[in-house]
This record gives sequence, structure tokens and C-alpha cells, in this order.
Amino acid sequence: MTSFLSNAYVVLFSRIVLGTVFIIASLDKIIAPDAFAANILAYKILPYAMVNMFALLLPWIELLCGVFLLAGVLVRPSSFIISSLLVVFVIAIVAALAQDLKIDCGCFGKDHATPIGWDRVLEDIGLLFLGIHLVVFPFSKWSIEGLRPDRTEGSIPPM
Repeated sequence: MTSFLSNAYVVLFSRIVLGTVFIIASLDKIIAPDAFAANILAYKILPYAMVNMFALLLPWIELLCGVFLLAGVLVRPSSFIISSLLVVFVIAIVAALAQDLKIDCGCFGKDHATPIGWDRVLEDIGLLFLGIHLVVFPFSKWSIEGLRPDRTEGSIPPM
């Protein structure tokens, strides 16, 4: 199983999928932070005073981590950050479902409004598996980090 998960094609697949999803998810939120702030507020989790800060910072973090994953730079830290965000997203959606809130998930901004539901939870868990995969196996020959002579495909570098 380790040889499959460390395979350069599998690592590249995880990087492309996760990086692309987070880049796309960030764009509309960067363009319309006010709408994203309204989405965040609807979850009723953050104090009102922190909503705008999160609405402004979170999309840029998503964009940078997504770009880093596609480029193959800082793969482990980027996938760790994305995985951490996904855990928070899953908790937030489950909490909103438990409160029976009828809200937009805010995942891809106002132009792609999608109501929260168990399908969003499952999607985020699937993306979380890709993120964890990249935390454990961040290197492949198709990455900038993979070009370093001390990196070998399939190696498990120290954390």
C-alpha cells in the first residue's frame, strides 16, 4: 500500500485535485469578501468581531496553499494547513446541520451557492484524505521540491 501511496502519479493526482479545488474555492471569496463574511456569520460559530478578519484572510490562505500544491513547493506545510482547514469546515458544517440551519456552505463563494448537507461533509472528508496523503507523502519527481537531490520519490521525509 505504501508503494501505491508514494507513487509519483498518485502524489501528483492528490496535489492537482487539492490545489485546484482550493484555488477555485478562493477566487470568488477574494473578489467578494462581504458575501463570504455573510456566509461565515450564518454559521453562528465565530464572534461577530472576528468574521471580517476571517473573510479577508482565509481565501488568501486557500489560494496560496493551492498554488504551492500545484507548483510542488512547500507541499507538506500547505497540505497540513489545508487539512486543518478541512477539519474546521467539517466541524462547522456538522454543527450547522445539528442546529438545522438552512444556509449556504460558502465553499465556493456567492456565485456557486450550495446548501450545507451531508454531501458537503463527505466531499470535505474526501479532500481531507488527499491532504493527509500529501502530509505523509509530499514529494514526487513532478514538483519543485522533488528536484532537490536529497529528495527521492517515495521517500518519507522527517516531519
